[in-house]
Amino acid sequence: MFKPHHKSAGFTLIEVMLVIVVIGILMSVVQLNFQGGQSSKALEKESKRFAGLFELASDFGMLNNIELGLYTTDEGYQFLAYDGTQWTVLADEESLPAVTLPENIELTLSLDDLPVDGGMLVDASSFVTEEDDFREEEEEKPTPQVVIMSGGDISPFSVTFQFRDDFSGENARYKVTGLYTTPLTIEGPLDD
Repeated sequence: MFKPHHKSAGFTLIEVMLVIVVIGILMSVVQLNFQGGQSSKALEKESKRFAGLFELASDFGMLNNIELGLYTTDEGYQFLAYDGTQWTVLADEESLPAVTLPENIELTLSLDDLPVDGGMLVDASSFVTEEDDFREEEEEKPTPQVVIMSGGDISPFSVTFQFRDDFSGENARYKVTGLYTTPLTIEGPLDD
């Protein structure tokens, strides 16, 4: 009573592992292609967010009859309010928060097509009086580079959003421009 040996139906371990490796390779290729298209989408999203917040700040200034300003740094931007004597941060206003950009995106502010590096044309230390020498060092207050008047007028500017050199090989960038009044215009993606 010898039963004939039937070949078992199924896959061997090597066949299953080979299929898993092929699926993994295909998924990584699809993921790389998918992320490549998203990179310029991130720039577009940040430029639209900036334009929306800027126009909201302009409307806020008109409704509340206050002058506002845009202050940019390497990490992001924030809106300041002029209280009649100095510029202050809008700490209580939740609709105009300070924005920190993702670490792979940078912004460049230009006034009249000249880049702003944050430096002053004249060194303020040359105007220090004797009274100032005795005063304790005060925290340096931010001064806005772009002014939003309570009547809706703005100082002309452009902000360019692009990837930092060490994060992407892409040259895509988005440019947001404001000429004397809102709405702002968004151009992009622009290539060098």
